[in-house]
Amino acid sequence: MGKAIIQVLSLSKKSELSAAVVREGAVYTGFDSGNHAGIKETGILLSPDLQKACENSDVLIDFSTHTGFESILNMALTNKKPLVIGTTGLTDADKALIQSAANSIPIVFSPNMSVGVNLLFKLTEIAAKVLDEDFDVEVLDIHHRHKKDAPSGTAMYLKEVLLNATKRSEENVIYGRHGMYSERDQKEIAMHTMRAGEVVGEHTVYFLSSEERIEITHKAQDRKTFATGAVKAAEFLHGKSKGLYNMFDVLGI
Repeated sequence: MGKAIIQVLSLSKKSELSAAVVREGAVYTGFDSGNHAGIKETGILLSPDLQKACENSDVLIDFSTHTGFESILNMALTNKKPLVIGTTGLTDADKALIQSAANSIPIVFSPNMSVGVNLLFKLTEIAAKVLDEDFDVEVLDIHHRHKKDAPSGTAMYLKEVLLNATKRSEENVIYGRHGMYSERDQKEIAMHTMRAGEVVGEHTVYFLSSEERIEITHKAQDRKTFATGAVKAAEFLHGKSKGLYNMFDVLGI
């Protein structure tokens, strides 16, 4: 994702890269960020110095890990910098920290920065409200074998969209199936996960009745789609007042 964001920023007419942060001890520390991303030199070297990066930037974009997330959030708070959070696998406690931080700084937080995925969220909401209990609902997410969290952040957000649209609760959700199984409950929502190969990201919401089946699918073919959305979010945040925003706000949907 870092490479993809560097590539997108190199083409942007509204914003530019000011720093590129890597973890402490990363083997490519000191490399030119442009060369590392497969483009021409930017003159900005990869560095673990988050404080300096924060000082030199108008907006921060975080695609780190669950373990690195809190230090970046605290750095943004200390320096009063707007923050885009694309990191997934965050806990409820992490999300509470984000909510609290949004009382002091502007934040865009989304489990998926892709324009297409956010349309997937909206289309799923519309379909769920129309079809409701007349159709069974299943969600499948497929990602590369290296992904740490399951279900994906996007799949979990799809679940929330479905629960809100159909006025159901977590008690109606099951995660995979195994062994003997009783007849499917009418309000059940099932979550399924595949981790294999090098799939960038694929999500499908299935609505099935005895007469027909509706599938709403998004397939990411390149990580640039997430980077493009993240840069849009950063540009949206510049000059915004404190508060918690999502990609619907960024895209105006």
